[in-house]
Amino acid sequence: TASIANLTMAVATVTHATQNKGGTLALSVTDTVGVGWNVTVQSSAMHYSGLYGSTPANDIPAANLSLGTPATPVFVSGQAINVTNGPKAVGTGGVLTAPIKVINANSGYGKGSYTQNLPLTVSIPKNPRQGTYAATLTVTITAGP
Repeated sequence: TASIANLTMAVATVTHATQNKGGTLALSVTDTVGVGWNVTVQSSAMHYSGLYGSTPANDIPAANLSLGTPATPVFVSGQAINVTNGPKAVGTGGVLTAPIKVINANSGYGKGSYTQNLPLTVSIPKNPRQGTYAATLTVTITAGP
């Protein structure tokens, strides 16, 4: 299984300039088989709700959400982390419009529980609608590194 705890970002002030707000996603991965796996993360747009109506024109696109370089995984329980075979951080992040691989384990490794921090940045466009924005993150674990 793989999951990310809900993340609440700091309140942003409406301004006439684009602003970037950061946060950290806490990923948890548990595998009881050890046949190798990888985890990807993708996001929907940040859907607006507030006084101005919930139309797509008021949303912040998924292209405005990006991951930085995934942190090194942390061992919780089970099989220890192997430097070569994992679990290990993958890639350098990117825009969340498509699935981004963030962690993997080769076959015979990753049988246990692990955590990983994922740096998240939201680029808030200038003059956004004042209200609440929420996105859906899709976390997928599949067999194979």
